[in-house]
Parts: sequence; C-alpha cells; structure tokens
Amino acid sequence: MMSLLLIAFTIPVMEKLQAQDCEPVTRPQLRSMLVQLGYAVNDLETAPGKEKYSIKTTVDGLDIPIGLELSGNSKYIWLTVNLGKAPSDTSSKYTSLIKENSRTQPSLFYVTNSGLLMMGLPVDNRGLTNALLRERIESISKHVANTEDIWDN
Repeated sequence: MMSLLLIAFTIPVMEKLQAQDCEPVTRPQLRSMLVQLGYAVNDLETAPGKEKYSIKTTVDGLDIPIGLELSGNSKYIWLTVNLGKAPSDTSSKYTSLIKENSRTQPSLFYVTNSGLLMMGLPVDNRGLTNALLRERIESISKHVANTEDIWDN
C-alpha cells in the first residue's frame, strides 16, 4: 500500500521535470542575452563567427568595461577586463597579482602578448541562463573592484 501511494505522488512530479537545454549559446544569442539583462551592448567585432561585445558595469563608483566573446571552439564564453599596462614581471606588484589569483579564482589575472594586464573569467558554454550570466558578470566586476589597489597603476 505504501509503495502504491509513493508512486501515485511521484508520477505527477516526474511529468513536470524537463531536461535542461545544454546547447552552447551562439554569438548572436550571447548578444541577445546581454540586451535582455539590460546592458548597453557595444559591438567590438562584427565579422561573422568572430563577434565580440562589450558592456559596462559599475562597482563602488568604478566603471568596469567587460569584453565578452566565445572561445574558438565555442565551449567557453570569456569575460575579460583590460586593466592597462602590465607591471614588470620582476616587480612586487606582479607577484602580488599572481598570489591574488588564488583568491579571485575562477577569475584570474593574466598578461597578453602585447603587454596588457587583464582579468579574465571563462564561463562554461553549456546550459547558460540569463541568471548565471549575470552572476558571472557581477563576479568578475567585484573581483576587479576589490583588487584595484593591486592592479591600479
């Protein structure tokens, strides 16, 4: 009798469950999501298959421009912030940035081939929702703002 009741109450719940859409977000879908979230979107690159976008957030009075683009294989969406010229790799500031990565992860500081200091955050491009995208944008924004004393020239 108990088994029958358990089945009777479980079936309606199971019928309501749906599989999560785990398809990767396309570049145009990423732009659309940013607009839906209320961000003013700037197109940094418009060539088909290479689209890159920029939005601005503000944390504690600091304006933070964030670049968003899909990785080459579309498995990740990269959120990046240009923090200016990188310090010398022998400076104490450089060492502080590397140490700070252990506290800001999965956001991380890195240096480009052209010598720019960046903070980046890779976001898995499976099952991405507007809520998760907003959370990731807010996360990197807070990390940039909270570490300004380390990276600011």
